[in-house]
Amino acid sequence: MVTVITEFDPKDERSEMELEDIFQKLMEETPGEAGYIAYEVLRTKITPGTYYIIEKWASERDLQNHAELVEKKGYAASAVGLLKNELNNIILRTLN
Repeated sequence: MVTVITEFDPKDERSEMELEDIFQKLMEETPGEAGYIAYEVLRTKITPGTYYIIEKWASERDLQNHAELVEKKGYAASAVGLLKNELNNIILRTLN
């Protein structure tokens, strides 16, 4: 199993709203993908404009397929244009 944590820090309130639209689409579409285990979008109280997506996939290949689909649908390019900083992905693997 592979877990990914991604931080999103939008430029402004308009960007925040546009990111939420993208996140909503992903939360609806992602559960139908092969290898999907979990997909959550979270916010913290300390930095309310910052979002975290925590994803769990059965394999690295499933994660890669998801990333390719997100790219193909244009979600990745749209999200990057709304952020203050580059995306920061942390990929965690389960110890066996």
